[in-house]
Amino acid sequence: MCRSRRVASARSLGRTSDPPPLVTPFRLLRRVERMADQIPPFNGTIRAVGDRSIAGQSIGAATAGDHSPIIKLEPDTLKAPSQVKLAGPMTNLPEALSRVFVGREDVLAVMTETLTGTSVQMAIGQVIHGMGGIGKSELARRYIAMHSRRYRLVWWITATSDEEIKADLALLAGRLHPPLPEALVLSTALGVEQAAHWALSWLQAHNDWLLVLDNVEDPKHVSELLAQLRNGHIVITTRRLVAWPAEIIRLPLDILAEDAAIELIALTSERTIDPRERSALEVIAAELGYLPLALEQAGAYIRESRISPEEYLSLLARYPAHMYAASFEGGHAERTIARLWRTHLDAIRERNAYAVRLLQVLACYAPNDIPRSILGADSDRLLVLDALRLLYCYSLITLDEETVSIHRLIQAVVSAEDETRSALVKDSAPELALAWLADAWLLSTEQTPSDRVARRRTLSPHVESLIRHYPVTAEFRENAGIFHAAASHERGEGNYFRAHRLILCALSIVSAAFGDEDPRTLEERNNLALLLGRMGLWKESKGEHQVVLQIQEKVLGKMHRSSLTSRSNLAVILGDLGQLEEAEAENRTVLQARVQVLGEGHPETHISRNNLAHILERKGNLEEAESEYYLAWQAMVSIRGEEHPETLIGRLNRASALWRMGRVEEAESECHSVLEVSRRVLGDEHRVTLASRNSRVVLLLEMGRAEEAEKEGYVLWEVLRKARGDEHPETLTVRSNRASALFGMGRMAEAEKEERLVRDAMVRALGESNPLTLISQGNLERYARSIKLLESKDLRKLFGNIENNSPCPCGSNKKQKRCCRENS
Repeated sequence: MCRSRRVASARSLGRTSDPPPLVTPFRLLRRVERMADQIPPFNGTIRAVGDRSIAGQSIGAATAGDHSPIIKLEPDTLKAPSQVKLAGPMTNLPEALSRVFVGREDVLAVMTETLTGTSVQMAIGQVIHGMGGIGKSELARRYIAMHSRRYRLVWWITATSDEEIKADLALLAGRLHPPLPEALVLSTALGVEQAAHWALSWLQAHNDWLLVLDNVEDPKHVSELLAQLRNGHIVITTRRLVAWPAEIIRLPLDILAEDAAIELIALTSERTIDPRERSALEVIAAELGYLPLALEQAGAYIRESRISPEEYLSLLARYPAHMYAASFEGGHAERTIARLWRTHLDAIRERNAYAVRLLQVLACYAPNDIPRSILGADSDRLLVLDALRLLYCYSLITLDEETVSIHRLIQAVVSAEDETRSALVKDSAPELALAWLADAWLLSTEQTPSDRVARRRTLSPHVESLIRHYPVTAEFRENAGIFHAAASHERGEGNYFRAHRLILCALSIVSAAFGDEDPRTLEERNNLALLLGRMGLWKESKGEHQVVLQIQEKVLGKMHRSSLTSRSNLAVILGDLGQLEEAEAENRTVLQARVQVLGEGHPETHISRNNLAHILERKGNLEEAESEYYLAWQAMVSIRGEEHPETLIGRLNRASALWRMGRVEEAESECHSVLEVSRRVLGDEHRVTLASRNSRVVLLLEMGRAEEAEKEGYVLWEVLRKARGDEHPETLTVRSNRASALFGMGRMAEAEKEERLVRDAMVRALGESNPLTLISQGNLERYARSIKLLESKDLRKLFGNIENNSPCPCGSNKKQKRCCRENS
């Protein structure tokens, strides 16, 4: 007899001990029936123990107080799992295939080969692992669709908990077993756990089945199942990176490639990829980290809202938290990036609250290559290691021996969920992230110069990332000085765009804390003005210099050294703008004031004299310019000595005037002498050595000695590549000069190739409108024109094959390479 979920047991028949161990649900009922036939005569007290249980000497019909139905199971009503055959294919897929699927062909091929290839195994398992939203479940559904005819049974189990796994197996048992009397559900007759065991026995007795264990949260929940099944195929999806049995093959799933990501947005939004909109789609894909679920959300939002990709980008920038949580019509409300990872965070918080805290700090940094060495204090090492292990196992970070990386979309969602970021409360995630970086930056000062530069190159991107998370308040915190330090580093590295963002942040912090007229605020504004000048934004630079000068003259007076320095900087920018008359007037004013305040022999006075000479040189007043350069140089010799760097720079400046005056050989000799002294005293990588070598390259080109110029330029290029990097503006300028030398040697195709590489690198590093970029573009166009003209049949017919050093046919008495060929 069986009532509700309870099978008549030895206890309900008056026995005081539990029945012997049972193997399968089928044997359970058969054994109960045999025991009922052998009930001895009653000779004791009858007791019922447990909720919804009954007791009696013999039971015909009975019911409990909850009015559960009474079902009588005849012998052989329940079938043994091995006796049950499928009448036809059976499946329980929870949802249909997504309408859009792109970019996983290679992964599907690997999965197919693993599960259906020639490998000889009794059972093959495949684990698809990766972060939430990467498309693990959809990949499993695609495989099922491709190979549905291979399997008689495909059963999908939501495996987030042990209870869900047993419940889904019990449902499988109910679907497999023939109908029971009174439409009784098998899990009701046996109980969920015994029904699940019946389904497991059926899988052991048959093949041609595929079991999908979706979203396995804890491998322990499926370990027993994996150990007992050997006849079919198992696919596991999980975000957990853990050890699996040997027969389980791991298949890591990565983000989509850019083209596939763009295609996914376009198809989901039901838009063709218009070339005019492609750039916006590229930015959306990058902002969402090429994550399929996020891209699908974006496409659906664009489709349902009838907005453009550009408008979606604007909404994403203004309301990120809302956009990450926006589900699309007809979809599951829980199936959004925000809700998916919120669930992850809740699960992690229950196990290790510090892991969530660490994740919030990691969300403040740049997503890639976060040094593990900066995370926490030495005393926190074990705490950090345990947190990193847990986050890695949940696929929320990637980890190697030196660095941590985190998907940028995880960063965005975690940041939106962190309520402590709105203000600089003690131990907030941005404050903690900044403190760790500041400590690491300070420690780098103890390293050798080359190691210090390398270390700061690693740290600086993370300082820049903190700009988005660090709230500006009226309270200045000492660690905030790292923004100033990182800006100086990036300016020296030639990374002007990054330096610009860092300086703006440093300026906003000191301005809010100390006011616009504080010396620290004026220092940052001056740094901003100087950087804008390097970026070629001369009008903006002029405006900043004027603001600084106005405040300094108001607070400090017109004759203060800081005021004179600001006026001198303003004069330089006026010269860059081509306002030479104004620049000359400002320089003369500063020179006169410095002579009065500091004296003729002060270094700042000689800087003013050099600046004035430079403007005079540009105006064509070459004799006066050379005289001023000479006076400045002689003064520096008397103060610093002949081999001091400032003295050598003054000598180079004078060589420039000599060149403009047509005294090219004398100028080249001066540069050569400075180069020899600088290499001996200062070394090959000193800024004076580099400047003198570059000046000599230019003069050698002017003198027609292209082969020497190319050789000298190549040496200089190699030194700068090592010292500054391949895309530093100084490195690119030298490479452009070397291209000019190649052109002068008649190696025009090489010159054009080099200059094209320079131009492309300058666009990346400096932007299309930077003066250096425009000069490089002009050189490139000139080389291309020359090659086209020299390849022209008409030109060859007119002039014949003209050698570089041949007299130019135009009658100028110049060599061809210095006349029409250069001007072509």
